[in-house]
Amino acid sequence: RDELHFDRVEVILDLLQTIIVVNLDNGILRVPPPILSRVFQTLSRGFVNLLNAQKIAVTRFPFPFAHLIATLMLAITAVTPFYMAAIVDSKFWAPLFTFIPIFGMAS
Repeated sequence: RDELHFDRVEVILDLLQTIIVVNLDNGILRVPPPILSRVFQTLSRGFVNLLNAQKIAVTRFPFPFAHLIATLMLAITAVTPFYMAAIVDSKFWAPLFTFIPIFGMAS
């Protein structure tokens, strides 16, 4: 997009609909109206789904939630080794049981 907010998808959709209507008026397309309305409905649904996907992609993750998640992950990373050392007696299993949940939540 440039500073004029030129949306290529919207222009192509408009051109496609214009071509369909012009060719229908000229007699090139001999399509019954229910089928033709389905064509326009499908084009419209696709464009609405594209706009919904763009809204999801553009919306940023809220900063307070991101900060809260980072703080809680830091707390879990700091506290989990002490819990595992108190619960598990084996020197082999304690680091493994510490690493697995922290790595799973961080990934």
